[in-house]
Amino acid sequence: MRVSRVFTVLAVVVAAGVACKDNVTGIPAGLEVFTATLNGANEAPTPVTTTATGAAIVTVLGNLVTWKVDILTPIDSIIAGHIHRRAADSVAGNVRVDFLVAATGPGFTGTATLGSQANVADSVLALMRQGRSYVNIHTKAHTGGEIRGTLVKQ
Repeated sequence: MRVSRVFTVLAVVVAAGVACKDNVTGIPAGLEVFTATLNGANEAPTPVTTTATGAAIVTVLGNLVTWKVDILTPIDSIIAGHIHRRAADSVAGNVRVDFLVAATGPGFTGTATLGSQANVADSVLALMRQGRSYVNIHTKAHTGGEIRGTLVKQ
């Protein structure tokens, strides 16, 4: 009798698992994830000497791009942030997605973006998928960009 109860409970658990198998994690089908490590050495055409570092995570679902940029070590006075098209390694590329960045003061650390999503053109998604885009954070001291990192698909 006890063995039949164990098998019955096991069968119910398996049936429930099979019924929920289509999305047990809550992650939407087709979600793409890109990450970037941001630092001054990645800046082009001239690397920037800075102790500031950051990490970006960008997700794509259809044509909706969502981002989060964390400034991991102090940075001074962020004025802008973007996803750029990567041109040659020694050249800054065109802006493709503007971040709505909060103005920050000296020694800022934390999440640096206010705006967190945008619908983008297929051409922007193609650049991201080809590894030809990067995140750049601009500051008052380095208006061309203080920290930068190439987006890499995970």
